[in-house]
Amino acid sequence: MSSRKRLLWIGRHLMIKSKFLNDILKGTKRATIRLGKVQVKSREFYIHSGGQIIAKARLKRITYKCISELTDDDAKIDGFSSRDELINALKEHYGDIKDDDYVTIIEFDIIEFLNKTEEKTYYGLNAYEIAKLALKYLNLPEEERKILETLVKTRSIRYVAKKFFGKLSKRWKVRRLISRVAKELYELGIIKPNYRQ
Repeated sequence: MSSRKRLLWIGRHLMIKSKFLNDILKGTKRATIRLGKVQVKSREFYIHSGGQIIAKARLKRITYKCISELTDDDAKIDGFSSRDELINALKEHYGDIKDDDYVTIIEFDIIEFLNKTEEKTYYGLNAYEIAKLALKYLNLPEEERKILETLVKTRSIRYVAKKFFGKLSKRWKVRRLISRVAKELYELGIIKPNYRQ
C-alpha cells in the first residue's frame, strides 16, 4: 500500500530538517506538513533537528488536505513564503506528488526550548568529535573515511545513515562504526574518558 494512502504515525519524537532549525527557534515555523495521513500518538513530543533535541512541543491541531487544497497560509505556518515554495519543497522531498495526494498539517506550540544532544557519547565525546579524530589519526578503509567525512561535514547521523545505507533505521550501522573507531582511539591513547580537544 502506498505511503500516500496508508495511515502513518509519529510518536514522541518529531524529526525536522536542520535547515528549518532557525525558523523553529524564531517561531516562524509552527507546523510541519507531511505526505500521507499521519496520526500523532502523543499530545506532547520532542522536536529533533541538526542532531539536537531542540524543543518540547504540544500538538495544537492536525488537518488533512489534498495537495490541491493547500494555501499560502498553510505554507507560512510551515516556514515557507508561499504555496508554490511549499509545493516545490514537497516535490523535492517526496518526488512525484499528485494534486489528490493527502498531506497532514501538524501544528504545534513550543512548550520549552531545549539544547540536548540526542546521540550517545563515546568516552565523553560525541559522534562528530570521534569522527574528526578518527580521520586524523586512524588508517581507515575508503568507504569508512567517506562515512566519517560526511558525518563531520553534516554532523547528522540520520543524514549519513540515509545517504550510505538508504534508511534512517540503519543509524545503528553508523553508530557501530563510531563505537569501533572510538575504541581504537582509546586503545591507542589518543582519547581518554571525558577527553576534550
